[in-house]
Amino acid sequence: MLHTGSLGVPVVRLPTLVQLRAYMEHQGWVSLPPGVGGSLWSNGDARIGIPAISGDDLVIAKGVLDRLATFEGTTSALLGPRIRYHRMDVTLLRAANDYRITDTIPFEAASTVISSARKLLRAAGTTAWHERGDIGGNYARRGDEVLRKARMDHTQQGSFIIPLLVPLSEPEQRSFEQPVLPNMELTVSAPEPFERRVTRTFAQSVMAVKEIIVDPERSPTKGDLHAVVERGVSREFCTALARILAEPAVGEFETRFGWAETLPAPSTMPDAVSIDSDALDKIEAAADRLKQTRIDARSTFSGSIVELRHVTDEPFGAVTISTVRRGRMSEIRVRLPFDDYQQAVSWHQAQRAVIVEGEVRSGPGRRLLVDDPVKCRPIDEILLPLH
Repeated sequence: MLHTGSLGVPVVRLPTLVQLRAYMEHQGWVSLPPGVGGSLWSNGDARIGIPAISGDDLVIAKGVLDRLATFEGTTSALLGPRIRYHRMDVTLLRAANDYRITDTIPFEAASTVISSARKLLRAAGTTAWHERGDIGGNYARRGDEVLRKARMDHTQQGSFIIPLLVPLSEPEQRSFEQPVLPNMELTVSAPEPFERRVTRTFAQSVMAVKEIIVDPERSPTKGDLHAVVERGVSREFCTALARILAEPAVGEFETRFGWAETLPAPSTMPDAVSIDSDALDKIEAAADRLKQTRIDARSTFSGSIVELRHVTDEPFGAVTISTVRRGRMSEIRVRLPFDDYQQAVSWHQAQRAVIVEGEVRSGPGRRLLVDDPVKCRPIDEILLPLH
């Protein structure tokens, strides 16, 4: 992001030396044994020195950034934000109104957007841990930990845009069983960090509100409400969204998602979702119904595919889903007919989280299993229930 100084000259917001080192390591740079004066980083024939200092030095940071930009054939202005947000999921929250919001926004409206954005993230943090239609004050501790780590960057020009930053922890490396048969095909990957699960739940919740509650001309049925709760929507999420849309200065609320480069992005999740203020009544009505109607999502679970296994010529394959079950991170193996398994392989390649409905049982070694799922499909594939 660029900001302008007092003379209107763009100012590059510099990454810290810690961010620069983390980015360089991820891009294949190797730090040679450090000396008294600092460390020398190499990438092929290229060399970049970083002096040994405590804290941050803007002059040194700018010098390293400039040399990295030259190496990558780009500019410091473009590379700087990439490095600053390298380990962060970024959600841009945009309040727009053709007449009321230009370079400034009414202070009351800005306050509402910021406080409601906090409630949106907190609700998503809880439903990422346990789907429920009405949180009722029972917020998840793990979700609140993500909220405490979240940051807000400086607002951007272009109506009123708040960058919401969620730092990601290092993915946990999975321990997995070796194939027990020589003709078994096995693919494994690391589970997504919980912080990414929260951001993804935020994104799929906004999408579900728009496509299941707002866009249809009819009122949502109980089946529709079940579908949105499965994807992370709660009464609290709808109420916070409605508060933003109720502001007279806000004609449209848009969320735009940028995924940290350190993890593969969910490629089919929408880049942006916008909801007009005309949808206020529908969202408020949905919030009321989520409070009055008990939605039981215990038979479903969702998450990323972390393992694919198939024995040659067998009519079934199995996928393992990293999810949350009964208040703890869990892995559940789901058996699929081979045609469905092949589809799941493509979902895994596209980093599409899936939603599964079926009876979970304990198998050998206390492994959790679903033998005959009622459904297994990408969570971003919203299909309205038949009526």
